[in-house]
Amino acid sequence: MIVTIVTPTLNAVDYLKECIESARRNATRGIEIEHVIVDGGSTDGTVELARSYGLKVMQGKDSGIFDAINKGSFNSSGELLGFLGADDVMLPGAAAAVVDAYRTSRRRWVVGAIRWIDSSGHGLGGLAAPPNWMTPAMLVCLGWNPIMHMATYFSRTFFEELGGFDIAYKDAGDYDMFCRALAKEPYGRITQPIACFRRTGVNNSAIHGSRTVAECARVYAQHGPSSQAERLFWRALLKAYFNLGNPDWLLSKMADTTRATLKLQPKAHF
Repeated sequence: MIVTIVTPTLNAVDYLKECIESARRNATRGIEIEHVIVDGGSTDGTVELARSYGLKVMQGKDSGIFDAINKGSFNSSGELLGFLGADDVMLPGAAAAVVDAYRTSRRRWVVGAIRWIDSSGHGLGGLAAPPNWMTPAMLVCLGWNPIMHMATYFSRTFFEELGGFDIAYKDAGDYDMFCRALAKEPYGRITQPIACFRRTGVNNSAIHGSRTVAECARVYAQHGPSSQAERLFWRALLKAYFNLGNPDWLLSKMADTTRATLKLQPKAHF
């Protein structure tokens, strides 16, 4: 089976080598990794590095991250499509776990657990794959997206049926996409961590905080309940579920906030 990994880039040379090599290590006798780089105009050697590994590189201006991911996805050949940030890492055995979950669950999309890391690769805790009993209404009540894009894989046919990501979104396109997918069917759940999400403090949603909040509000308006009481109920339930179910992440968040408050680090990672 061919598994496509799409990575949008823009001056990403600092972390890209680790990203590429982590994906390459996931190739096995029965799984071919097709890694597609979609570059928006890098000038730091990103394109040259990607080409030195023999990867397919698409260049040209785009309308943002989700437009770039769409371009790479619709111009690839994998039966399964995954999305890995240039600063993220695919964990060993991830592709095998994805393919196994896809085949055994018979779902058209699968979601795994992740580990959080900082810019130096130090651990910031883990986040288990969300429960697949969530509805889109429950998901948007939480206020943030716990379905991590670097641990989410779609069948090509399902991705095409959904029309890919809505490029009107610049930050919350994954939130919107996963709500639309969830409205059609639940995902196959992978219990093991399959990727590392690097929190640098300058991630896209962190840089464009107010824009992200506005986009999340748009997603809520489309999928959320009209009742404020229902919204508060699901928000409280899911917050408790994620905090209590991921104690290392909860403690890491608390410590991170404390360090930022005491000016022991420039800003919080979360």
